[in-house]
Amino acid sequence: METGLRVSELYGLTINDVDLFNRRIYVRRQLCRTGDNPYFICPPKTDSGIRTVPLSNRAFQTFQPVIANREQPKVEMMVDGISGFLFLDSYGKPKVAMHIENYMRQIRKRYQKLYGGSLPVVTPHVLRHTFCTNLQQAGLDPKSLQYVMGHSDPEITMSLYAHSDYDFVESAFKKALGI
Repeated sequence: METGLRVSELYGLTINDVDLFNRRIYVRRQLCRTGDNPYFICPPKTDSGIRTVPLSNRAFQTFQPVIANREQPKVEMMVDGISGFLFLDSYGKPKVAMHIENYMRQIRKRYQKLYGGSLPVVTPHVLRHTFCTNLQQAGLDPKSLQYVMGHSDPEITMSLYAHSDYDFVESAFKKALGI
């Protein structure tokens, strides 16, 4: 929600990819998984996926303890020559998309059990959409938004990820016209 990264990009991060001093994340790879191959490194979805993403204050505050409290596994797992993955499961192995998808599913079930009713299905990719929309509504220009999202074309960013509503349009309209 605070980085806009794809789950496979987030779980592909190593300790060296998060620069807390300069408040940025270097996106260089994805940690992928298939039924036949539990771990392998693949490049970002597009050439534009290789990028540097600034850390918001909230992301910075989130990554600080993740890095500080990361337990050193007995054996550091290496995947295609890469090691030092930031997010590890209870066995010391890198997390993959399934981990966060299961976590989000459990949260939804607990909420429904405690409060009843239904909740919309929220996937990790919905958080990516929300991140993009929030930046767009904060005034980030389309080319910068394309860069941060790692898209090859700004049309993808603006048509699929950035969403508006009447309140946003009205506010932007008033700001543009000085009303």
